[in-house]
Amino acid sequence: VDIASRQHLQEVAHLRVATYGKHLPALAASLSQPEPADFARGCEVFVAKSKFDGSLLGTLRTHSNVYNPLPLQASLELPERFSGTRMVETTRLCVKGSPGASTVRSALFKAMHLYCLEQKVDWMLAAARHPVDRIHDSLLFADVNEHGVYYPMAHAGGVPHRVLCLSPRDAQRQWGINQHPLYRFAFETHHRDIDISMAQDLNF
Repeated sequence: VDIASRQHLQEVAHLRVATYGKHLPALAASLSQPEPADFARGCEVFVAKSKFDGSLLGTLRTHSNVYNPLPLQASLELPERFSGTRMVETTRLCVKGSPGASTVRSALFKAMHLYCLEQKVDWMLAAARHPVDRIHDSLLFADVNEHGVYYPMAHAGGVPHRVLCLSPRDAQRQWGINQHPLYRFAFETHHRDIDISMAQDLNF
């Protein structure tokens, strides 16, 4: 897992089309090329690649609010507790096969969490449609407002999404208390193949 180079981005776009085309064909039709956010300051595209042949297995993109509001903020006003905090929103999660039970998805999440710790992020956020929101539930994300409420998201074709959050600094404690099955993977295993050294520095 590492940060996508420009050479990766067309392959990333193809995976997005294949993933979103199953459930959101109208949105998938607009994803055949890399998006402006893939190149924007404060955004990173993470990629997971096969160690056998280098093929793309999964991807996600992060948006920070250091330079611009988060995409979800165009559709929802966040509660006051998020005011003045550094936030990162996860978008465009795509995994070949089933993302619900995937080592690839777990590795992408670990990379994103390490990135947020390194960048001194206060909140990780995600807007997730049903049933993808169950993945975030399993990662102990919580709704920013009332539990289980869905909001139409402008950056996701108006499809209703739950908006969920998790503090990167509290994640290890919460996973430990809840005896999360991925605790050892996330916090006690050193993965040399996760490399986020090419990420832009937000701590200017």
